[in-house]
Amino acid sequence: MKIIPVIVLVFFAASCLPGQNEPARPDTLHGYAEGRVLYIAPLVSERLHVVSVKEGDTVKKGDPLFRLDDETGRQNLAAAQGALDAASARLDDLLAGGRPEDIRAAQAALKSAQAAYDLARATQKRSAALVARGQAPQARLDTDTAKLKEAAAAVRTQKARLALIRLPARADAIRAARNDVQIRKANFLAVQKALHNYAVAAPASGRIEAVLRRPGELAGPGQPVLSLLPPDEIRIRFFVPQARLASLQQDQKIALSCDGCAAGLSGHISFIAATAEFTPPVIYTRKDRQKLTFMVEVRPDMLRAFRPGQPVDVTLP
Repeated sequence: MKIIPVIVLVFFAASCLPGQNEPARPDTLHGYAEGRVLYIAPLVSERLHVVSVKEGDTVKKGDPLFRLDDETGRQNLAAAQGALDAASARLDDLLAGGRPEDIRAAQAALKSAQAAYDLARATQKRSAALVARGQAPQARLDTDTAKLKEAAAAVRTQKARLALIRLPARADAIRAARNDVQIRKANFLAVQKALHNYAVAAPASGRIEAVLRRPGELAGPGQPVLSLLPPDEIRIRFFVPQARLASLQQDQKIALSCDGCAAGLSGHISFIAATAEFTPPVIYTRKDRQKLTFMVEVRPDMLRAFRPGQPVDVTLP
């Protein structure tokens, strides 16, 4: 008989726990903050040399983020500069009309083309070895193979032009030399521009969320080095039962609140899903929801008040 009051007392205490029988407000839904991060990757594939930031750092647009090993790029630029200088010298000699000088300039151009070919062949062999060990993508080997073929074609072209200079047809030689200078100049500018791709700066202001690769690892177009969260890419995502969907519209003001946040936070609806989906298995809620819901996103008026993954209460009008 003494056990019964204890059981009753325990049951009564459990029924009085905060939130156990507290009805959820019908105009309040529970969602979370989501950050739309930018994954920053280089335009060229090479080993990562320096990472200038760490996780949690705040950066401004244009700040340096990381730099790749640019030795190959500098060698390509030197080869392009040498080819351009040789082509320019050859054109000057042809315009001057000195027959021995014509031949010497053509020979210099051929030597430069041969050096470029040797460099391209060495680079292609190094890429083939890296691909065989799984340390470089196939795309790099394909690119270096194409450059090797281009360098071989340049050698053949220079040999043909050297033979052409020895012919009496001076006008044809000058015209070919001018074209060669234009081609070499365009190639030099392209290589010079590509060299800037080895150093990557912040495309927008924001916070470094994660550093995905460390110095010594391979990075490339499909291998981002870090993720950056711009301050204006925070959204509050929640799911609305289909019965309440008609009460919401684009740009509508919505009241927001979260643990430890200032009072009076709000935002405006930026997206309403066009199709329904089932309620996700993990959602910040205190009671079961209807199974059929529509995803809604709100852009907070005070972006810095929320962090990705933070639970947020959404009060519908």
